[in-house]
Amino acid sequence: MTQDTLLHILILGLLVLLFGVMYRKRATPRLRFWIAGWLFTLAHFATWLPNPASDFWQQIQFALSLTALLLTGVCFILGATANSLRRKQLLLLACIVSIPSTVYIFLTIFNYAASWPLTIFVLVGEMGVVWMGWQFNKNKPIMRWTSTVTAIVCSCWLIALIRQGHADEGGYPILTQLFLVNAVLFWDDFRRISAGVVTCSVGLLAWAAVFPAALASAYFFPSVHLPVELWNVPKYFVGFGMLLTLMENQVYAANWQREQYRLLFDSNPHPMFIYDANKLTFLRVNNAAIQQYGYDRPEFLEMTILDLHEEVVVPGIEQVLKETRGHINVSGPWTHRKKDATELLVEISSNAIEFDGCEARLCMVQDITDRQRMHEQLVHRAHHDSLTDLPNRFLFEERMRHTLENASRYSHKVAVLCIDLDRFKQINDTYGHAAGDACLQEVAARLTSRLRESDTVARTGGEEFMVVVGDLLHNRDAEKVAEDILGGFKRPFHVGEVELNISASIGIAIYPEHGTEGVGLWRAADLAMYHAKFSGGNQFSVVSEASEEIELFLPDKNRRPKTQKRNLS
Repeated sequence: MTQDTLLHILILGLLVLLFGVMYRKRATPRLRFWIAGWLFTLAHFATWLPNPASDFWQQIQFALSLTALLLTGVCFILGATANSLRRKQLLLLACIVSIPSTVYIFLTIFNYAASWPLTIFVLVGEMGVVWMGWQFNKNKPIMRWTSTVTAIVCSCWLIALIRQGHADEGGYPILTQLFLVNAVLFWDDFRRISAGVVTCSVGLLAWAAVFPAALASAYFFPSVHLPVELWNVPKYFVGFGMLLTLMENQVYAANWQREQYRLLFDSNPHPMFIYDANKLTFLRVNNAAIQQYGYDRPEFLEMTILDLHEEVVVPGIEQVLKETRGHINVSGPWTHRKKDATELLVEISSNAIEFDGCEARLCMVQDITDRQRMHEQLVHRAHHDSLTDLPNRFLFEERMRHTLENASRYSHKVAVLCIDLDRFKQINDTYGHAAGDACLQEVAARLTSRLRESDTVARTGGEEFMVVVGDLLHNRDAEKVAEDILGGFKRPFHVGEVELNISASIGIAIYPEHGTEGVGLWRAADLAMYHAKFSGGNQFSVVSEASEEIELFLPDKNRRPKTQKRNLS
């Protein structure tokens, strides 16, 4: 007997260990109560390990054994209702089910046989069970009627035992009622025909049937002694059925999540694709990617991710893919080509995954063509004059600094030209600002046409323009540029039907003769321009020709004075 008990304890211990492993991976209230229930089952077997000599300790042993089975059933009920009831309701449920039954077991085991007190005690306890079944199962009519019917049957059975003087056998109907309710609860909770649910539900029914079967066997066949292990078989059906149910739930949850991910992938409005991280071949694409790029699904699956890029950037793409392997990455902007050879700018968010047993990356593509175009427009507006579309003061200073750095590196000369239109105020006053704006646009066009692409012309004031010319070998080259610019003003300007003659005054400063800093060169060219304007206009002046004015107005060549609005024509 002791060896069999130890074997049961060992098997149930392994069962509890399996439940514990599952609980560590996913802790749920249901699983917590199931583990507690199987621990009470272990306690049930553990109570039979001692061999007490006295009747008193034998009675204690039997009472504790029944109580452990009773608490096992209570824990299973709590596990089935843990997700639908609050903590206080669970506590009330546990008290109503366990306390009266435990008190009855101990009273009758210790030979308390008063008929009417026990009968009243049984009726009150079963009425509590019925009230609890109706109160806590408002949306489960099957559980309401199950608790009612089992309570009536159990009450009749208990009262019959009390009347016949076998009140000490009352633990059997109580346990029968308890595990029968558990069987219905378990089935109603999962409601599916699967190996785990059917095995556990049938096991609980068999567990409930063990107790009346044992009484019937002892009553009708007193000479037949069935193996004790036979009565314990339902317990293992229940245990392994619960394990199968948990594993089935995990499989169902994984399948459900996989289906949700598939729907999210296929119906996502953004293009998405999965590619092999090693071969770079497409493994799967969604409908948005097919619509965006124009390739059908078979064509996509014969391509690699490199086929979406130009060949010149393929080495850089391969390097980026190699560096971003194994973690989330957002890269771009990239230029992708569609099937019709049109291009779009995209930003790619990718994450490492395992797909069909191979290392892969899941990518979501966001078309940023319009956003990038708007960004470029905003940057262009921030660096260019809104009227003439020439570089503004900020961009001109940047380009002048870059040109001077190159000149210092390669020992070239740089010319900084300050251009101011002569008597331009008269055009605005006579013909209006619209005509003046048209003239400025034409001036910008003529200046641009007279210069190289590497040179910079900018509008830095109302009628003031600046020019930087690099890669010069002689000072005379700067004067030729100025002469060519003045030649461009000899043709009349036409604004509508009006013909206008416009001239300009130009000041020239040469790097490095007249300064090495952009600020100083700009100021020197500005003063040289005034020298040309005071000399009658329509001419250019080099800094050396206006040395007196420069010495007068430039005591510190490294500090630029505040720009003032000048209208000296």
